[in-house]
Amino acid sequence: MENSSYAFVIPAYNPDEHLLEVVQNILKESSYPIFIIDDGSTEESQRIFSQLRELNEPRITLLAHAVNLGKGAALKTVFNYILVNYPAMKGVVTLDSDGQHSIKDCLRILEELKQNPKAFVLGYRTFSKEIPLKSYVGNTISKWIYKLILGYNFKDTQTGLRGLSRSFMKRCLTIPSNRFEFETEQLAIAVNRHLPIVEIPIETIYIEQNRATTFRPLVDSFRIYFVLFRYGLTSIITAVVDFLVFLLSIALGANIFWANMAARTVSIGVQYTLLDRYVFYSNARWISFVLFALYVYFMGAVSAITQESLVHNLNFPIIAAKVLVEGVLFFVNFAFLRLYIFTTKSRKR
Repeated sequence: MENSSYAFVIPAYNPDEHLLEVVQNILKESSYPIFIIDDGSTEESQRIFSQLRELNEPRITLLAHAVNLGKGAALKTVFNYILVNYPAMKGVVTLDSDGQHSIKDCLRILEELKQNPKAFVLGYRTFSKEIPLKSYVGNTISKWIYKLILGYNFKDTQTGLRGLSRSFMKRCLTIPSNRFEFETEQLAIAVNRHLPIVEIPIETIYIEQNRATTFRPLVDSFRIYFVLFRYGLTSIITAVVDFLVFLLSIALGANIFWANMAARTVSIGVQYTLLDRYVFYSNARWISFVLFALYVYFMGAVSAITQESLVHNLNFPIIAAKVLVEGVLFFVNFAFLRLYIFTTKSRKR
């Protein structure tokens, strides 16, 4: 096992017999090791883990959390264990414990990762109206939101069948999220770091209408979408600071141009800190701050000139002109910052 370059990782919370079937099929169809983590399962589920131990299979490594910490925390625990104890391990394939991923597809993801060792490999399902309604609606809405916020059209945003390189595993350890939103963070990081993303069609399997899933539609969807909307929340906070300084400057007699420049000067530190620490996770260097400042002032000048044109040529109210122009620039700014400013993702905590 020490010489194996790849492995399967299975987080499990209150699993049933499907986990046993998954493990036995992997053992039968491949020679790869399997890392399983019990994420604080109840006493009723311990018999499943006991049966796994009774297999006395050297390819199986069982880890455990004393309490339930979430899927993200479980994956991070396994990633860290592998990175520390298996320096020759090049990558892993994560899959769910409920039998919704066929072994054939798991092996296809692993082989693709071997062929593209730097890629982030995703198994995507083909969604039809025959699948559970909450899964169909959830994925449809998620795809639209991810495309809007991240600028990438993922075919399946909620798949648990993923291939990760060793370097990407390390990066995942710095993700602060610990539950289902952890997988959303993975997608965002992959896009922001310009990782090769390979999506492979896989079989769509729902057992008993996905009854065994631990996904909580309301709570976990909120967590996931909060990750995606952090940029929006950051922009709202920055906009409040910007508007207050802008209004104060206008009240003190400044014209539109210099009021915008004053607002940008005050809000620039707030926005940069929030974007760097809570949105893009870049731990960016001083040169990035300089570029960010130059960009902000340039866009501030563009915004101010456009606002002045609306006010003087089209008789727009000052506040309405600012709201309109800044609203349009919101999407331009996000795309530019994501692609050209916050591109080095090596966050340290």
